[in-house]
Amino acid sequence: MRTDDGALSARCGLTLRRYSPGDPPRIAARADFAAEQKAAGEPLMGPDRPSGLCWTLTAGPLRWDRPLACGGIEPLGHGRWSGWLYAADLSPRGWSMVRRAFRLMIAETQARRVEIAVRAAPIPGVGWAAHDYAGMLGLTREGVMRAWGPDGADYVLYAGVFP
Repeated sequence: MRTDDGALSARCGLTLRRYSPGDPPRIAARADFAAEQKAAGEPLMGPDRPSGLCWTLTAGPLRWDRPLACGGIEPLGHGRWSGWLYAADLSPRGWSMVRRAFRLMIAETQARRVEIAVRAAPIPGVGWAAHDYAGMLGLTREGVMRAWGPDGADYVLYAGVFP
């Protein structure tokens, strides 16, 4: 169901709304997302809004909503987009809403290709969850990018081509 301000809410109490730069610091991030932010110098924690289309997944009533995840896709040019996500440990319904946001952004931008980079090594206590998530979005593993991360870590490139 859409609200007056364009947000998308579900019966389970979760809402997809516009991203705000104040959202990421309020998210109790999962270990793998927190490690990625720290390695990259915490770019989401600053006042700058990422470019492209961005959203935030919240729980609770609109007045007291608590951000659980935020993400988006940023243009790379020529129909290519790069995806990003910062999230708490989400329920299956939360992941369902994330997939919905991803599909809506692809449809809105008419993206031809979307890419996401995921750290190649498993994160202690989390394992391969980020790789599973990329697969849930319909993205396919394309290869390993050696020393690609800000800390010199290897990353795996996942991408999807959309008609």
